[in-house]
Amino acid sequence: MSIYTALRAGVSGLSANSSALATISDNIANVNTVGYKRTTVDFSALVNAQNADTTYNAGGVLPTTRTQVSLQGSLEQSRSPTDFAVSGEGFFIVSENTSQLSDGSGVLFTRAGSFTIDARGYMKNAQGLYLQGWPVNSDGSVVTSPTSLSAIEPVNIAGVGGLAEPTSSVGINANLRSSQDVYDPLTQGAYVTGSLATGQITPHFESSLEVFDSLGAARTIAFGFLKTGPNTWVVETYARPAANAPANAGGRLAEGTVTFNSDGTVAGVAGTISGAFTVAWATSTGAASQDLTLDLTTGLTQFANNYGITSVTANGVPPGDLVGLILEGDGFLTAQFSNGRSRALYQIPLATFLNPDGLKPMAGNAFRTTLESGLFNINSANAGGAGRIQSGALEASNVDLAAEFTSLITTQRAYSASSRIITTADEMLEELLRIKR
Repeated sequence: MSIYTALRAGVSGLSANSSALATISDNIANVNTVGYKRTTVDFSALVNAQNADTTYNAGGVLPTTRTQVSLQGSLEQSRSPTDFAVSGEGFFIVSENTSQLSDGSGVLFTRAGSFTIDARGYMKNAQGLYLQGWPVNSDGSVVTSPTSLSAIEPVNIAGVGGLAEPTSSVGINANLRSSQDVYDPLTQGAYVTGSLATGQITPHFESSLEVFDSLGAARTIAFGFLKTGPNTWVVETYARPAANAPANAGGRLAEGTVTFNSDGTVAGVAGTISGAFTVAWATSTGAASQDLTLDLTTGLTQFANNYGITSVTANGVPPGDLVGLILEGDGFLTAQFSNGRSRALYQIPLATFLNPDGLKPMAGNAFRTTLESGLFNINSANAGGAGRIQSGALEASNVDLAAEFTSLITTQRAYSASSRIITTADEMLEELLRIKR
């Protein structure tokens, strides 16, 4: 009986070491696979019941395959900004298709972060798995859930564009020449509101600047200054061409008076130009009316120098095109636009597990939950031990070639030794058969 159990023990040794050789082969073949996790075989002895103390029934060996998911590979720099790596214990949430993961079906987890944008605008990795994220609302808020997949969706940037921002405030840093002669209404005609806008009176100083309407189109508005008394100036702002704002003659938008102190600083601003005024663009432009606030108190001076504009500050931007994506350390995927603006599109969540080594390996270098791994917990980056997401980096495989080649040698020797068990047991059985002759 013991000889036959020795044969079976040898066969189990061959089978176990064959499994070990297979895992070593996979590890060596995937040494350069992004996010690959090393697989090992653990051996455990099979113990048979013994009939007597004078005999022994060999049980053999049982191989158990284990994937070292929790062992992180080294992070390596990449040239692509959409290559992501997790420095921590978290996993990217991915799926095999672009359907909503409301019921948990089709959800996978991976550390392979070599993502690119496909023809439909979806972000997927080299294995064809689609990245999931929490969408960022227009007000910048994010609806998250640590256990529900209904709050996440496939990351898609198709149709993303930079919105136009209308100009709402303008500031002028300029100097009005203090030696300018006061306007004489007796010889040059009486000043009435709108005379500068219509051109009936030529301003002593005029300057123009561009603002952006609600559609992002550049519109020109001008400022005319006329000295009407000591330290007193009339100022009007008007659209150019005047047809862009036909509500008042000459395209006039606002008017008022600026007075200066004896040291050349602004003493006060009066009139509609002193606060916010509404620009009613022509209906033909398609732009909505917008409120503008003009700051004439901060940078306006009246010195003996010549007229001049030092600087003009104005907010608002034209529409922009998507020029790049950047992933912040807190997991926010931010779009950058050609108009200089940026906008957060998604927050990339990370899933964590109580026992990541219990995850089941799937095709595409991904994993699925099992009873051994426990349920997933969804966290944002830098929270709950999920780790930090690094852009422009990839996680290399956690395979150590030196260790694999060492295991390859020992496995080969163990396989040869198991085959010797079978050979020796066969010779003993042959000797037993000769007793009869």
